[in-house]
Amino acid sequence: MTAFLNGLLNEQPVSLTVNGRGLVTVMMLKDMTEEFAAGYLTTEGIVPYADIESVMQTETGVSVLTKNPFKVLLPKKSVVSGCGGTASYLDPEKLPVLESCIPVPKDILNHTFSSEVIKAGGFGAAAFAEGMGAACAEDIGQFTALDKVVGRLLLEGIPPESTAVLVSGKVTADLVRKCLHAKISVLASKLPPTHLAAEVAKNGKLTLVY
Repeated sequence: MTAFLNGLLNEQPVSLTVNGRGLVTVMMLKDMTEEFAAGYLTTEGIVPYADIESVMQTETGVSVLTKNPFKVLLPKKSVVSGCGGTASYLDPEKLPVLESCIPVPKDILNHTFSSEVIKAGGFGAAAFAEGMGAACAEDIGQFTALDKVVGRLLLEGIPPESTAVLVSGKVTADLVRKCLHAKISVLASKLPPTHLAAEVAKNGKLTLVY
């Protein structure tokens, strides 16, 4: 699926169903949809990847089957332009606290996002394991780019907690929240984070690099 249509970023709805029930519809670039599904369920703390039985593409998006089909799901909702969040109120005290932190990769801020999607105003995310690039993705929204990266890591058998993630945009509290759910302990950006993002990261023992 092309990222552009008539010279513009090709934003499309992608519906995620879990055990046959609609969970969320996200407006995003319609690529890496299986990675998005696995990553979204992980970064939103909905279904651990170990509990996922299968991830399959459908005409409208992605279908996920879990090993526990009776798991309680959130109500279906639409999300605009790749934001991908489900929380309307962020309570830092209810977020995970990381037990360990990997070393900050040397020169992580030297990585450059330079694809046509980025040049058109999209966002990028990249994961690094032992200083080497492990996964990268881009989308119209920063959250969906992160979801795709986390999903790619999971599908390739790379634990997200073993990687550091660099994003092309500003780090917000919700972005930190998603990384905490994925057990990512290092989050980097060339832009300074928001004050709330710094507080949430501190409480969750996540290292911010900027």
